[in-house]
Amino acid sequence: MADLEILKSRGSRKLLAGANLLVYTIVGIAILVLANWFVSRHDQRWDFSPNQKFSLSPQTVKFLKGLKQDVAIYVFDQERAMRGHHDLLDNYAVQTNHVSLHFVDPDRQPSLARQYSDRPGGTISDGTIVVVSGDRHFEAKSADEEGVTNSLVRVLKGEKAIYFIQGHGERDLESTERGGYDNLKKQFENENFQAKPLVLLQKMEIPSDCALVVIAGPRNDYLPQEVDVIRKFVIGGGRAMFLLDPGVDLPNLGGLLSDWNVAPQNDLVIDLNPVAQIFGTEPTMPLIIKYGSSPITQPLARTASLFPITRSFLVGKDSKPGVTTDNLCETSADSYGIANFDPKVRTITVGFREGKDFKGPLPVAVSGTVAGGANQKTEGRFVALGTSSIAANVYLGFQGNKDLFMNMVSWLAQEEDLISVRPKPPDSQHLDITASAMNKILYMGVLGLPLMIIVVGTTVWWQRR
Repeated sequence: MADLEILKSRGSRKLLAGANLLVYTIVGIAILVLANWFVSRHDQRWDFSPNQKFSLSPQTVKFLKGLKQDVAIYVFDQERAMRGHHDLLDNYAVQTNHVSLHFVDPDRQPSLARQYSDRPGGTISDGTIVVVSGDRHFEAKSADEEGVTNSLVRVLKGEKAIYFIQGHGERDLESTERGGYDNLKKQFENENFQAKPLVLLQKMEIPSDCALVVIAGPRNDYLPQEVDVIRKFVIGGGRAMFLLDPGVDLPNLGGLLSDWNVAPQNDLVIDLNPVAQIFGTEPTMPLIIKYGSSPITQPLARTASLFPITRSFLVGKDSKPGVTTDNLCETSADSYGIANFDPKVRTITVGFREGKDFKGPLPVAVSGTVAGGANQKTEGRFVALGTSSIAANVYLGFQGNKDLFMNMVSWLAQEEDLISVRPKPPDSQHLDITASAMNKILYMGVLGLPLMIIVVGTTVWWQRR
């Protein structure tokens, strides 16, 4: 009788355990079904990589959501390598219905590869990405987000010409030195802009295909005739950017901006903001964290920009007919401008001189519009900065400098949909291990861990025995 009770008890426990297992299995399956349903309905993605490698930048998302025409992205690669392309490109198709993805093995579809190849013989290399819209196509320069997004812009918008005026000691577009503009030129090429030199003294006119003229750090003033050409260009609906370094006497160029209610001051800005010490900058290199309300600077609300060796501007309080101005970047309240700055003086004495220097905060970048034409219907635009170093090779990559400068260019060139924060190049992840640390890992992995498993297993076996 006792044995019968024991058997019944064991049977009940087995039945209960089986029922629990069945319930847990059903609950697990239900959770998986619900999770798959939620993902399929909402298509939510999470990127936990350190540099958001598999997420799109705000600029790309903004551009994709504004698409009005269909675009096809073709990836030419071997089937085994397609997975890596999906991780990035699927994000493009998720953002808009106007983007379609096509993954092509060039060995199996050679005719399609020849159709979109720009190389002699119609060959196409593995990993090539081609963006197609209508009868136009463009091959991405790289397989990352920057390369793909820039190809989209290039296909849909074409190129616009930006002319850099030369002949007065301006920055060199071709120079790879620290103070050159070679990196800026490459950035222009990535974003559907073509940078060209222009010597006004030769012809005294601005080409008809010019979307924007740039005066970048002249060491000598412009002739009145040259200033008149620029004035007429802007009043007629043209766009101009002025990068005027401190310590350079530019009465003619300065007079042009003064006519538009923005007067360049003859000073050198010193900023003693303690936040700048985190970046290890000097007081002569103001760190900008205060921006205006312009569309140019809205995406940079939590990003710092650096203005090395800059002058400030005096924006007139009285409005002028047909002219509007907007402060883009201001220094901190701990800043001031050293009046009558002389660049020949090598040692700069830091200290505010009451009644002589200009007390901060000070505007170091200003934008404006100028109405023109017979009925004041045309609108010219201009941007003035107190330094040309912001776009130099050595400083262009600092925090928000590139985004700020290119947003200014996009606003001036009427490419407002490109105003945003651009894709950042992927950061390489390094693991630095010393020789002694490597030896510890080796001993622990090869000897320690297996030995520990053997000891634990032996102990458990002995206790059960």
